[in-house]
Amino acid sequence: MILAATDDRIRFVTQPDHAALAGRFAEAWGGEAVDAPTPKPAVRLAVHAHDDGWWPRDRRPRLKPDGTPYDFYEIPAAQWMRLQRRGVDAVARADPYAGLLVSLHAAGLRRQRYGLSPSWPETPRAFRGFVEREQRRQRSLATALREDDTDDRLSVDDSALITHLHDAGEPPSEVFPGTARDPHLWRNYRLLSALDALSLRICATPTRMGSSVGSWDGEERCDDEGSNREGRSDGAQTDPGAVEVAPIEIPHVPTRPGEPDTTLSATPCFGDSWRIDPYPFDRSPVTVHVPTRTVDSTSFQDERTLFDRYYAAEIEEITVTMRPA
Repeated sequence: MILAATDDRIRFVTQPDHAALAGRFAEAWGGEAVDAPTPKPAVRLAVHAHDDGWWPRDRRPRLKPDGTPYDFYEIPAAQWMRLQRRGVDAVARADPYAGLLVSLHAAGLRRQRYGLSPSWPETPRAFRGFVEREQRRQRSLATALREDDTDDRLSVDDSALITHLHDAGEPPSEVFPGTARDPHLWRNYRLLSALDALSLRICATPTRMGSSVGSWDGEERCDDEGSNREGRSDGAQTDPGAVEVAPIEIPHVPTRPGEPDTTLSATPCFGDSWRIDPYPFDRSPVTVHVPTRTVDSTSFQDERTLFDRYYAAEIEEITVTMRPA
C-alpha cells in the first residue's frame, strides 16, 4: 500500500494500482524524445504487472506498533520477499521474458539496482537468499528463452549481461548508455525502474488532498515555480490546506540506442496534472485514472478500526494528466 499523508488524512493507493499506472505510461512510451521499448508486448506486461503479488496484503491495510498504517517500504523483510516472489511467479507463468524482467527488478531493489543506485545499502543479510533465488530463476528463464528456436527476444549480449550482473552487481564497463553495447534487456530494466519510480512518486504525492477548490477552464499551465496561475474560471481561491510539492526527477531514463540516458523531470501543476521534460510519450496529454481511498485520520486504535474506515471510504479515481513542459 502506498500512502500519501497530510496532517489529518491519508490517501491509499494499492501497489497493483500503482503498477497499472506505470503500465499505462509504458503503453504510451515512445515519441520524439525516446524510442518505444523492444519487445514492446513483454515490456508492457512486465511494467503493468510487476507488483501484482501485493494484492493479498493490500486488500487489508495493516498497522505498525505506533498505530499508523504501514507504507509499502516499511513492511517486514519476510513479507516483502513473499509478495515479490509471488508476483514474479505470476508474470513468469504468463511470459518468460516479462518474468525475467520483473525478477531482475525485484532482485535489483535489494542489490543497488545493479549499479543504478550505488548509494543504496549493499544487499542486507535478510535479503541475500531472496536475491540468490531470483538470480537462479533469471538464469533458468534466460536459458529457456535462448533454447527456444521460436523466440528471438533474448540476445547473446543479453545473456552475457545477466551473467555479469550476477557476478559483479553491475553491467560490464563497456555496457553503458550512449554506446552500441547497450543490450535491450538492460534498457528495458532501466525503463521499468524509471516508470516504477515515476508512478510511486506520483502516487505518494498528496497533490489532490486539499489542493484546490472550484473549477478550471482550459489547459493548466505551470510557471517556473511549478505553480498554476492560469485557467481559473470562477475566481475561487486556493485552499489554505494545499500541499506544496517539489518537482520529481527520475534519473537513468533510456532514450534511444546510441544516445545517453536522460533525467526525467515532472513538475506538478493544478490537482494531479504534471509537466514532463523531456516529454517521452506518443501523445499529449496522457491521462490515466487511478483508484484511491482517503481516510480522515492518520492513526488508528486497532487494525479493525483501520479496516472499517478504509472500506467505508468511497473509491475516488484521481485523474493523472501528463503534458509536455
